[in-house]
Amino acid sequence: MNDEKGLKEMRNPIKNNIYIIIAFSLFFASCDNKTVYHSFLHIPETGWQKKDTLSFNIEIKDSMTYVHLSAELRNRSDYPYQNAYLSISYNLQDSTTWKTDTLELSLADNGGKWLGRGWGNLYQTSFPIGNVLVVHPGKYSVRVSHEMKDNSLAGINDVGIRIEK
Repeated sequence: MNDEKGLKEMRNPIKNNIYIIIAFSLFFASCDNKTVYHSFLHIPETGWQKKDTLSFNIEIKDSMTYVHLSAELRNRSDYPYQNAYLSISYNLQDSTTWKTDTLELSLADNGGKWLGRGWGNLYQTSFPIGNVLVVHPGKYSVRVSHEMKDNSLAGINDVGIRIEK
């Protein structure tokens, strides 16, 4: 009887240590030292107004480093189009000089199947914008607006910006 109790007591510390090791592994695996900035702005349920420009204010602490800039879009399954046109302006290279790109983002294939990763009725898709040389540390901005024909674009849930080293 005492042998069984002693065996149980030995197993519990081993079991607890395994849980601690798994927890630490998951924590460190989720840490991403490449990501400089990652944020989403929520779009109202009533739609994204054509006149509404989303602004992301970003602080970059490194200098003379290339960063990879990406736009991310979360659309609902009620989004009425296959694609989205976004205008993206940023001053990452020099805070006084703005660069603007207009991107066509493919959200669904020709059959209407959503291309992004999805859960429920929400799909997220990431689109590369390009690499930018950040010359000086500082505070920068990325501005995003839609270039669709609708004055109020329905079906977009969130718009995000990701910057990685």
